[in-house]
Amino acid sequence: MSTDLTEQIFSPEEQQQLAAKIEKMAGHIQLVMPDSVDEAWQQVIRMEEQALVDTAKRGLLYLSIKMHLGHGEFEQKLRANGVAPRSAQSSIAVAKMFLALPESKAPTSALLNMNKSKLIEMARLPVETVEALDEDDLETLNDLSVREFRKEIRKLKEKHTELEEQTATLINALETERLVKAPKQMYELPMLVAQVRQRAYSHSAIVNESLEEFIGMVEQLCTSRDLDPNHRIGGAQTTWHLWLGIQQRIGHMLNRLTDEFGAENLTGAEQIPHFAEDEWQDAQANREYMLAVFNDRIKTRE
Repeated sequence: MSTDLTEQIFSPEEQQQLAAKIEKMAGHIQLVMPDSVDEAWQQVIRMEEQALVDTAKRGLLYLSIKMHLGHGEFEQKLRANGVAPRSAQSSIAVAKMFLALPESKAPTSALLNMNKSKLIEMARLPVETVEALDEDDLETLNDLSVREFRKEIRKLKEKHTELEEQTATLINALETERLVKAPKQMYELPMLVAQVRQRAYSHSAIVNESLEEFIGMVEQLCTSRDLDPNHRIGGAQTTWHLWLGIQQRIGHMLNRLTDEFGAENLTGAEQIPHFAEDEWQDAQANREYMLAVFNDRIKTRE
């Protein structure tokens, strides 16, 4: 005897026995049985639609619960309440898809006509792919069998991956073109040399500005002898070690330059660099901008 109810044919006697069992079970679960097959179909379709809405509702509730729990707690709570984590994640995926869609794709049309299994498959697609589907596309997908539907979903995923790869290739090509077309010189100097000269001027100005401010604070620390000695020593220790680290890094950088280019090319007034007019103006503008940003941050912090 076939166990597939979609193919099983009931004899009149079996129909009568099954109808009696259905009526009895319906009473237990408070289900009012329709008077006709057409009415039964209408009720089933409404239930399918409601099941989909309930899936989204569960997903929203799960999300609201999850965001108030610590790491790993959500799954523990699910298991403690007898809920399969996979089922909860499916509901969350559906809710997230609806939340991510723009208002123009609000979940009130073709998406709500899909059954739960199809909707869960849709939720696994990138949101951009779902956004690109219009009402006709969604209706067409919904009319497919589950097997055909999954094939189409797989094709959509592959197409999205292909587009991502093409986009990445295009971005790489544009970046390569930008680097190739980037100017090799500025102020008639190699680009690296021009950038080092300009940034040395502006960055040293920021360090000097910060140092000047801190020297004043250190002077106050040294003369405020009425404060607790241990507290003053704590401030002195912090200043000493942190600024010593910076001094050592600056010393290492200067020694590196001396080793590479020789002291005869670096020390002495005659080795002070000269700037062309346009280079000097740009360096000053960059210095003033960076100082303004630095001072704004100090004021904001205060």
